[in-house]
Amino acid sequence: MKRGVTHAPVTFLLAVALTGCAYIGPPQSPTLDIPTRITDLVAVEYGDRVRVQFTLPVLTAEGLPLKDVKSVEVRAGFGPSPFSINAWADGAQPFDVPALGTGLLGRMIPVNKDWVGKQIILAVRATGPKGKASDWSNLVTLSIRAPLAEPANLKAENADQAVKLTWQGSSPHYRIFRAEGSQQPQQLAETDAPEYLDATAQSAKQYQYLVQATAPDFQQSEVSKPAEITPEDVFAPAVPSGLTADAGVNAIELAWQRNVEVDFKGYNIYRSVDGGPFEKIVDSIPAPTYIDHQVEAGKRYRYAVSAIDLTGHESERSPVQEVTAQ
Repeated sequence: MKRGVTHAPVTFLLAVALTGCAYIGPPQSPTLDIPTRITDLVAVEYGDRVRVQFTLPVLTAEGLPLKDVKSVEVRAGFGPSPFSINAWADGAQPFDVPALGTGLLGRMIPVNKDWVGKQIILAVRATGPKGKASDWSNLVTLSIRAPLAEPANLKAENADQAVKLTWQGSSPHYRIFRAEGSQQPQQLAETDAPEYLDATAQSAKQYQYLVQATAPDFQQSEVSKPAEITPEDVFAPAVPSGLTADAGVNAIELAWQRNVEVDFKGYNIYRSVDGGPFEKIVDSIPAPTYIDHQVEAGKRYRYAVSAIDLTGHESERSPVQEVTAQ
């Protein structure tokens, strides 16, 4: 910090009422009840705010159970040390401190316009029931930039064996979140493009999708508005490929590539004799092979294969293969 220039830190106060408790037992030496130092402070830029997260202490510096936390103080300011001046900044924002032992505590801090384009340092400390504060936590340095734009116009559309997501945005990277039914959203995937194909979605299940833009150095956008969809299975399996027909003794052997759809059921086989119409000779066999014993030597046979799924959708027929029985 340049000499002669004072940057007042912005302070956020989490306050709770000091609660008393009765204790009956042997006399004990007075304790200071200073909370242990918080060591897991993390911070990210989230839209036009900074999100901080840390774990409340449950022990005193003497290793004893901490009965109460009087307040938690989060400070943000310019380096190298914004935490030794001005006990309280104007506009401190109070909010609740949960019961001890409840795990991570997270809060949002509005970004001061003077922070944009600069680095800020954040720290947190807890004050015990006797008004004694812990040491400052680990220091977190954060580069503040113009907020990332929230992904816009998120759409979820039915696709073959998947849900197709598209949205508008110019971020270098995105996170995709998905919730099934009434469950909480969980991160599903990441992508560099403003689109994603969710091949793990199942038909007839209700899903909600959200997208968040991200950038290096701990910068995130607001999460997009949700897009909901219940995928429908309206697509037929892929057309079987690689069909071959080989004449053997009083038989013709057929083989082709196996389908890989999750809802695949089987194959239908169609045959034409001496240029006549195609007729289905086999219905829904699971294996990609078949031996046709109902043939006569010298006759010309043509074959085609289609695939069907569990809901009865049938693919187009494969390219025809022709062979003369021996």
